[in-house]
Amino acid sequence: MAWNDIIGQHRVKNVLQKAIKENRIANSYCFSGIEGIGKEAVAIEFAKTVNCLSPVNQEGERSACGVCDSCKQFRFLQHPNLTFIYSLPAGKSSDSKSDSSFSKLSEEQIEEIQAQFKLKAKDYYHKIAIANASQIKIASIRELKKSLSLSQMQAGRRVIIVLRADELSKESANSFLKTLEEPNKDVTIILITARQDQILPTILSRCQQIIFQPLSQDELEQLLINKQSVGKTDAKLFACFAQGSYQAALEFLNEDIKKLRKDAVDLLRTALRKRVYRYELASRIDDILASKDKKKYIAVLLHLLVWLRDASTVSLTGNINFIVNIDQKEDIQSFAKNFGSKNLIQAIELIEKSISQVNKNVQNQLIFLNLFLKLRKILLF
Repeated sequence: MAWNDIIGQHRVKNVLQKAIKENRIANSYCFSGIEGIGKEAVAIEFAKTVNCLSPVNQEGERSACGVCDSCKQFRFLQHPNLTFIYSLPAGKSSDSKSDSSFSKLSEEQIEEIQAQFKLKAKDYYHKIAIANASQIKIASIRELKKSLSLSQMQAGRRVIIVLRADELSKESANSFLKTLEEPNKDVTIILITARQDQILPTILSRCQQIIFQPLSQDELEQLLINKQSVGKTDAKLFACFAQGSYQAALEFLNEDIKKLRKDAVDLLRTALRKRVYRYELASRIDDILASKDKKKYIAVLLHLLVWLRDASTVSLTGNINFIVNIDQKEDIQSFAKNFGSKNLIQAIELIEKSISQVNKNVQNQLIFLNLFLKLRKILLF
């Protein structure tokens, strides 16, 4: 992977490129932003570039050559100057100072971690997912501090990448703070987080803040087409639902997207019936909620939101070239003809509010029922 393989984030890349070229690299950074937008990919590429033995300068950008010994080590994420700190599952033994971060783990757990990092080496956008790992342990911080006290094994700049830094335990965070307070020469620590508010302010105050923006729909489409071989029409649909996150787009790939869309539109049609609609509406809602999967609930609402947004576009412009659900253009045109005079913007805002409520774990059955009763009122009266 190279800098130009990282989609979007041009402002972030420019900031880091300037720091590299002017040799003004900070001792610590905090990369913040929603999940799945390239924070970890940028951190790894940064580490690879500052350790490259023969960096390439082209069009004002410095990149790793990809062929030197250092770059070959980065190909497998096994460079001695690269360290990852991340949450680990709980082990069986006590958390004494003599314990290493891996000593308490089973062989299966260690193999799972190794497999995750092999996937990460192949694709910097891969999300490390380790079963039952929710906290960065104090043992990992102790090992880091011990490692930083020793001489470097290889020339270059040591880069410590803390994945999901908001998962530092209280004890780990306090110990980690001391490491930040006493920066080492030629060492850069990069905190990665989607929940900056969960990190101690004293830690954040010692880091240069780098904020990553959600990816644009075009950028997400490009990632899905190039990395996942998704067709252009489907890529457009997935990118629209992902709300700027490549990780969210990947999660949608595993869903039966056409069934979710059908569920959403059928709910709306049921709510708009002139007679005896309440029982069937409640029954359809129960069927959707039976999955007990919050992501699926949100996916259904997102489908409805995009479908109504398409109808609004057709109603306002008469043009179908800009709609997402192009395979349903006839149904959308018919809906726009019948309901285009209604306040579709208000309907869309109601759906957005409902998605927010589902995210906050409000009672989902009540959210859905209230939403569709309000949509009925907007569209029929």
